[in-house]
Amino acid sequence: MPGVLTALALLTVLAVAALLRDRLGLSAALGVALAGVFLAVSATGLILLDLGRLQPWPLRLGLLAVFAALVLLAFVARRRLPSIPPGIPLHPRAVAIGLGLLLFAGVGLRLAPSPYLQGGQDQGIYVNVGHHIARTGRLRPVDRLLRGAVRGVPQADVLAAYRVKPQAADSPLVGVREGRWTAGIHIEDARAGRLVPAFFHLMPVWFAISELDWGFARSTWPLVPFWALSALALFGLARRLALETADPGVRRRAGTIGLVALAGLALHPLDLWISTFTVTENLARACLLAAAWLALEAGAAEREERPGARLLATLGGLCFAAGAFTRGSFVAHAIVLALALLLARDEASRSRRALFTALVVGTALAVVQAVVHSWPYFFSAAANHFHVPRLTPRPGVAVACTLAAGAALLLLDLGLRRLPAPLRALAPRALRLAGGLALVVAAAALVLGGGESSPDQQVLAVLLRHGGPLPLLFGLVGLGLALRRADARRLPWLVLAAAIVLTAALKSGVRYEFYYARYFVADVVPVLTVAASCLLGHILARVERRLNARAAALAGGALLQAWLLPPLRLLPREVYWTRDLADDPAELTSVFEHVPEDSLLLFDDRAPGRWRGLLAAPALLSFGRDALAVPPGGHIVEGALKAGTPVFLLSGGWEPDDRQRWPSAAHGPWRTRVVARGTYHALRAETVEGGAPARLVDGGGPWELQQLDRSIWRSSGAFSLYPDSMFVTATAAGFVTEPLPLPEGARVELWLPAGAPACDVSAAVQTDAGRFELASLPRAPDGPLLWSLPSPAPAAAALTIAAACDGPFAWRWLSVRAAP
Repeated sequence: MPGVLTALALLTVLAVAALLRDRLGLSAALGVALAGVFLAVSATGLILLDLGRLQPWPLRLGLLAVFAALVLLAFVARRRLPSIPPGIPLHPRAVAIGLGLLLFAGVGLRLAPSPYLQGGQDQGIYVNVGHHIARTGRLRPVDRLLRGAVRGVPQADVLAAYRVKPQAADSPLVGVREGRWTAGIHIEDARAGRLVPAFFHLMPVWFAISELDWGFARSTWPLVPFWALSALALFGLARRLALETADPGVRRRAGTIGLVALAGLALHPLDLWISTFTVTENLARACLLAAAWLALEAGAAEREERPGARLLATLGGLCFAAGAFTRGSFVAHAIVLALALLLARDEASRSRRALFTALVVGTALAVVQAVVHSWPYFFSAAANHFHVPRLTPRPGVAVACTLAAGAALLLLDLGLRRLPAPLRALAPRALRLAGGLALVVAAAALVLGGGESSPDQQVLAVLLRHGGPLPLLFGLVGLGLALRRADARRLPWLVLAAAIVLTAALKSGVRYEFYYARYFVADVVPVLTVAASCLLGHILARVERRLNARAAALAGGALLQAWLLPPLRLLPREVYWTRDLADDPAELTSVFEHVPEDSLLLFDDRAPGRWRGLLAAPALLSFGRDALAVPPGGHIVEGALKAGTPVFLLSGGWEPDDRQRWPSAAHGPWRTRVVARGTYHALRAETVEGGAPARLVDGGGPWELQQLDRSIWRSSGAFSLYPDSMFVTATAAGFVTEPLPLPEGARVELWLPAGAPACDVSAAVQTDAGRFELASLPRAPDGPLLWSLPSPAPAAAALTIAAACDGPFAWRWLSVRAAP
């Protein structure tokens, strides 16, 4: 039944939150419930993926077991945890209503996530790999062409087509990365045909789980709860930061500050674009915000002597580690946070230790999983994004180094407990100085950066253009003031926020290619939004003290309009970028449903729209077809045709005839016939040099699927016909061909299968002038039957083969070629 697992997950969240509310408070109970269910689903999916059993019934049984365990643990914790002390403020009714309305509006704007299936882009690979996992239960696809399992296509020819070179026996690339299949997919083991997607796999696992619960058309639905989790965590984070300030005016407005932050995120046009697109930043952002929210709630609980501090901190660390399972750059975030936690040692020692331990252990496991499953991507991403030397250790060495580094961090944390007091006091100052310097450099990069169409444009310039100047200015100033005033509990998170802003400021070359800005926008938008909302609270509290409450309300209304109206003006307008934006899974299904599973699929080089790069990955991963993702050699096509393997060609449909020719520079043209035609829609931004795209155009177009005829034609005029060729019509005893060109001086060869019954076979040509019997030529042992053509040969004639046999007549192929 569709949606059963989703319903069980929501019921589990409600049950756990209800059981723990009177022990932890509403906010903490909701955070525990959401984090517990999120982590439980993620862990179950990854474990089943590693076992190769991510299929309907194992998934249902596994999730049912972990949901029941979560409810049981909540019931046990409810009996063991003391109730919260009286007087702990919960959400006022007005704040709760505002939270519900903003969540409803934000989710409503994001209810139609992109069904992106095109290959050759990261977001398309994510969806296709998720569909592949849902179909097969495993991560690694197996290419039958590479493995040599397709009839008539030798493995050596395919390996040569993919330029797979033999690796030295001692090379760390053996069985890890032996070539590249297409963008985003690497050849892990060429002779076994095993491929590996080149990225982290938690989000495709969520897509697979959603498909198993809702069907293929709703596989990208997890983007909606990812944003909902981000929004709730953002609200809770801003509210908690406001509650922990010394200003009573800010604390009194804590709920309102959380709502302002949530409104800023929900109505931001860049966030709206990212949150509906199938990129890992959506899941990683939810992990980042949930971890920060739970960690600060844990510190507050320990400081106020409320129960559940270590539980909240542990869940926060695990949520952050889940981000490392999602995106490679998140490992860098984890390193920054872990180092900051080592240096900033606060009075909430138990929750800090629990957070640090969960963070280090979880991130180490994420790196191990990345090395095991995406070894090539892990080290190439580190070199590309962080400019570190590209390393190529053996997977076992990389795993051992990761575990050793994690253990060293845990031991270092134990050793730093005995630091002298002067050194303990010096570390927060160093962190505060590093964070402040990062913000200064970021502001300088923004001021000195290029214009809107400059190739050295920064990500912060994109934020300025699409979010308005006020939230960016408030965010930078608010983050700077928070760094100056922060205590040891909040300082590690603020240092991480400063590092996120710095990397966004230094990233250049995005132009209007927002695709390359998404890595940073998804993290920096919520960071600046929370900082701006907290600064707004401080401004209003100061205005109220200096003037009165009415003046503070008027100032707040004016600032909110200046903040929210510019993004609202841009909200209906698409954030365009010059790559493909969306497509329809139903349209791709209509293309590939005409291709049998045991066939060979090729892509036409002449077709517009990069057909091979866009559709090879969906053909293999989502539809399970044997797709050749490189230009085919003539010998590959010939071998498949000779062996009887159906060969299909996908191309743009610009030729009106149902029978066509596919030209090739290396050999004569292949004859084809059209199997299906249609129109493929793929919206994309128009390309405008030096300016912003103003509209979307259809980057797809007409397509036609052609089947290559079982015939081989040479540039010399010679040809070979096979059974099932469109040029051949079978008769009761023999066959007749269509009128075909007959080269001068050629002869007719008919190859019969070994062990065929004895037959009396004759051949003739039918021309406009009449029928002419062909003279038989001597036949070599185990050779073909031979006939000579009349001289002079007719320009075109139909060949007739008649056979009288003791049994059924069978033949392998008919050739017309020059006599030796």
